[in-house]
Amino acid sequence: MNDTMSIQDRLKQVFDALGITIYQIAKELGENPSKFYNILNGRAKPSYDTIMSLLACYPQISADYLIRGTLPVLNSPEANAIITSTEDDTLEIPFVPVRFYATFVESYADGNGMRDAEPFRVRKSIVKGHKQAVVLEISGNSMSPQLAHGAKVLAVPVNESDWEYQSGGVYAVMYRDYFVVKRIRDNELLTRKYLTLHSDNPNGGNVTVPLQDIRGLWKIVMIVEAPVE
Repeated sequence: MNDTMSIQDRLKQVFDALGITIYQIAKELGENPSKFYNILNGRAKPSYDTIMSLLACYPQISADYLIRGTLPVLNSPEANAIITSTEDDTLEIPFVPVRFYATFVESYADGNGMRDAEPFRVRKSIVKGHKQAVVLEISGNSMSPQLAHGAKVLAVPVNESDWEYQSGGVYAVMYRDYFVVKRIRDNELLTRKYLTLHSDNPNGGNVTVPLQDIRGLWKIVMIVEAPVE
């Protein structure tokens, strides 16, 4: 065990051992790459949720090494092991594909937001701690490169009393008859009663939404499936 190594040093060793980039890790976890750059540069420390998400997404990472510094960095695969997936390891979550957006908006107005929603099977470890989670399909490229068209993300509803405190993350926002996935950078709900939604893609544009037009808000917490670009 190496007590002199910081959690940031151990994360660097883990990422090097996995042979993946910070961008790839951030995309897989549905996070902004700058978060991991700040962690590795020592400007921030990884939260408990970030560590748990890494371990859930990359089971080959040794939890003992990441948390305590006890080698090896990665778990050794068992000889002749067979990777299996059973229904006991997964859950069916309501799925909102792009073609279901209009129906979802309409049914939400009727108080039946998940009416006739398709199921989408995800690992239990991904859903753990997220109540009333849904899987959303991303439409268009306004949030690329982080979220590509066709990607599927895990989203959790935000209570209306907490809308005014949301900022910095990616959200699905239902307003009037629209359902969009954008980033919240300018939250003026408390003072000026409006929300500005931004596209990560410079060509995607921004939109300002008055508070009275907002019907629902979901925080995007993780990418569960993404197309190869």
